[in-house]
Amino acid sequence: MKLKLKLMKYALLTLMFLPLVIQAEDARQAKIITSSDQPAKCISAVEVNQIDGKEVKVQKLGFSIDAGKHAINARAVINNSFCTVTGLDTGNNPITPVEYDFEAGKTYYLGYDHSATLRKDWKLVVWKVKD
Repeated sequence: MKLKLKLMKYALLTLMFLPLVIQAEDARQAKIITSSDQPAKCISAVEVNQIDGKEVKVQKLGFSIDAGKHAINARAVINNSFCTVTGLDTGNNPITPVEYDFEAGKTYYLGYDHSATLRKDWKLVVWKVKD
């Protein structure tokens, strides 16, 4: 019985301090939002598939990343409801990763800018940063 009480106290203490540990970890990270787009500005949502050259599987809506400089690559989900897709050049134009220095505690909106006339000029961008 005494052992059960001690275990219960330990479990309660762990549960009390767990949010502090999680907050400390989150405080060292930035949030990346990939599901928002700006159709009127020709910026579409993306699905991240690489971080720092490594294949990754992250949430489609967004994810957290350690603060610091990172190269992120993604597939675009073109939303042409306001911007007509005019970049009809037929060459193979792979998406170039966006390199950005992400700060802890901030939220970054990542999207694919397809406003240029030529597809080769389309690119991944951080289009909004929130504190």
